[in-house]
Amino acid sequence: MTVTTPSGADLFASWIDGSWRETDTHYPATNPAEGRPFTDLAAASVDDVDAAVASAAAAFQKTRGARPATRAEWCRSAARALHASHEELAEVLSTEHGKPLAEALGEILFAVRGLEMAAETLLGHGGEVPHVQDANKRVIVRREGLGVWAVITPWNFPVNIPVEYIGPALASGNAVVWKPAPTTAVVAAKFREILLAADFPQELLQLVITREVEVASHLVTHPGIVAVGFTGGSGTGQSIAKAAWDKKLLLELGGNSPMVVLGDADLEVAAAAISNAAFWNAGQVCSAAGKVLVAASCADELTRLLAERAADTVVGSPLDPDVTMGPVHLESGIARYDRLIEDAQERGANVVTGGRRIQDRDGFYFPPTVVTSVGRDAALFSEETFGPVASLSVFDDEEDMIAAANSGDFGLVGALFTTDLGKAFTVGERIDCGLVVVNDTSNFWEYSMPFGGAAGRRSGRGRLGGRWVLDEFSQVKTLAIDVG
Repeated sequence: MTVTTPSGADLFASWIDGSWRETDTHYPATNPAEGRPFTDLAAASVDDVDAAVASAAAAFQKTRGARPATRAEWCRSAARALHASHEELAEVLSTEHGKPLAEALGEILFAVRGLEMAAETLLGHGGEVPHVQDANKRVIVRREGLGVWAVITPWNFPVNIPVEYIGPALASGNAVVWKPAPTTAVVAAKFREILLAADFPQELLQLVITREVEVASHLVTHPGIVAVGFTGGSGTGQSIAKAAWDKKLLLELGGNSPMVVLGDADLEVAAAAISNAAFWNAGQVCSAAGKVLVAASCADELTRLLAERAADTVVGSPLDPDVTMGPVHLESGIARYDRLIEDAQERGANVVTGGRRIQDRDGFYFPPTVVTSVGRDAALFSEETFGPVASLSVFDDEEDMIAAANSGDFGLVGALFTTDLGKAFTVGERIDCGLVVVNDTSNFWEYSMPFGGAAGRRSGRGRLGGRWVLDEFSQVKTLAIDVG
């Protein structure tokens, strides 16, 4: 498809201080289904970051007295604007990212709900009136915005993940300088253009497009930035935490979801959930299936069912309505899958299906892959794959399975499969993840739920979702009034 630039722009560019800001430095946007560029982007500079932060700060000062009902309507208006253009944006998303059109439409409609949910949660999240001993005092505790946030988002959900931050930020009375992933910046520019039709103070949301580390670093360390929100890899998150140590941090980082299949599990349910967790969005999800830990008594049958589901997956052009899995987003991802699978095979693992790049297509295609007998010494067991790979490890002992689930550096999401209600609680409570899903895909999440990593792990800090994210985006203000 032909992707048109925002109105009045010669190419895709940052939106800063009320206008599209073109620069002399350009870089290409790639279509992963074809493996070649399809348009160009203008890369922002350090000076552009300064201008974006200054504009956002001025907007924050002008709007910091806006009432909750007003801010809630900003989010509802943004939701209406996004819904009105969701089909157009979905085609851009499929083209630049590579996910099937049906998944792109689903992502954007989910983001619409996220903006609506930010409004609803805000209006149901009132203040408090603590009781104090002084009879002449009336104390009110309320929440207010922090100021200007730097929000840095990844490429795997280039509309929905930004909304996870932008919705609560606007609802809470903050301003945002948003830096999207450089490889899905066309989607970001189109999304920002769509939001120009929404009724909120537009300078509260600045868009900075860049692929330069220097420019991104300048943003997260900028003295005008009071808080940083980041979704992405744990290594980058650690670097941001060190650089922005003096700012509030909300970090949603990597995962390697343990999926524990007990001997009494319904294997049809488990196979459906695990295949979703491994192959949906080509496995490029922080909550995707990481290490599938299966009881020996049912390992062979589960492997057979997963191989069948892999075979039923239709791989091809994301704009083809019959396709259920498109290319992976980055060609570099394929090199990582090759390394992890080859290492696992050298340590005794078996590839049941897939395992090698699809050679007879242009673009970055990797098949749905099932690997069994993966040892705990394999990198595939402990590292985040971020691709369409279901990795199975077999266990004879339930305690050993729980210990394996809790091994490693990550603690974002886990899943448990059992038909025993007691074990759903007793085992689920022992899996050290911020979210544990029982008898469903580890990708299950809704905006009303908290989402984030367990303490002491490399999966982040803070929580997205529901009232918990509003707590992240606001600060407590206490008023003690003497009435005596």
